[in-house]
Amino acid sequence: MERARGRGGGGRGRGGGNRGRGGHASSSNQTNNQKTSSDSIETVPENESCPVGYVDTHCHVEYIMQKLKYSTFKQLLDRQSIPKNFEGCISIFCDPAALSPSFGLWRDLVEQNPTVYAAFGIHPHNAKYYTDSVEERLLECMKHEKAVAWGECGLDYAKNNSEPEIQRTCFKRQLVMAVQLKKPIVVHSRDASEDTFNIMKELVPEDHPVHLHCFTDGPEDAKRFLEAFPNLYIGYTGVFTYNSAKQVVEAAKVTPLNRILLETDGPYMPPEPVPRGKACHPGHISLIGKKLADIHGVSYDDVMKAARENTRKVYGV
Repeated sequence: MERARGRGGGGRGRGGGNRGRGGHASSSNQTNNQKTSSDSIETVPENESCPVGYVDTHCHVEYIMQKLKYSTFKQLLDRQSIPKNFEGCISIFCDPAALSPSFGLWRDLVEQNPTVYAAFGIHPHNAKYYTDSVEERLLECMKHEKAVAWGECGLDYAKNNSEPEIQRTCFKRQLVMAVQLKKPIVVHSRDASEDTFNIMKELVPEDHPVHLHCFTDGPEDAKRFLEAFPNLYIGYTGVFTYNSAKQVVEAAKVTPLNRILLETDGPYMPPEPVPRGKACHPGHISLIGKKLADIHGVSYDDVMKAARENTRKVYGV
């Protein structure tokens, strides 16, 4: 997640709508005049089709809906270019306000939409708000049958919205909880690779499932994490489609297909050629998959099959 989270969070809609696993919204709801301007971007690579289903392993559904001014997840499915092989997404709830039983949207989203799963944690930007009561709320959220992971949590020294020492304390507390619950961990690390690695080595068993989300470091860091944690998978987003992200491309080259995850981190950082400032959403996964296929010199199908299997291994969905 890229943007800073305030304690109060953003505005929340009420998330309704249903969609079966892998199903596509009714064509009657997909007329051209319903679609937004971002739908002029083709989301499936030209001349390539992929029968393999996919899951967007990291996005923020409530913020995507907010940016697009939708009140339900079904509107997102109906009005955006979501490929027919979409099977689901893992929505990250990492603002204390999102965990509130009276204000948070998460329960509506996961219970009313079969294809939405959840992960809960406190983002490093919000580490200063981590308290015993917030931890109790997290533990309650984690009891839900569709809570598939703890996170995102970690360190972000690029912005330091919370003091580094507070971030480290918050990160450590969450790692301890996730390991105790035997839940996969979604890790956020920005300009903090050394501290992130050392804290994980201290507190996370080497065989624990980890999703190192929205990787932005270089190939040596990628290899270090992959070698130290055999059940760690690296998530790639639209970031590595940017000309400025050459080190991330080099990291992707050294990440085996059996250790990658596809994610949008929507609504942030849409992949090229989606215009900057447009809402990134689960329909853009194909653009990320195509970029990985080009980097590895393999077919688009190969990437999608590997990513789908890796998602099952980490998240069980």
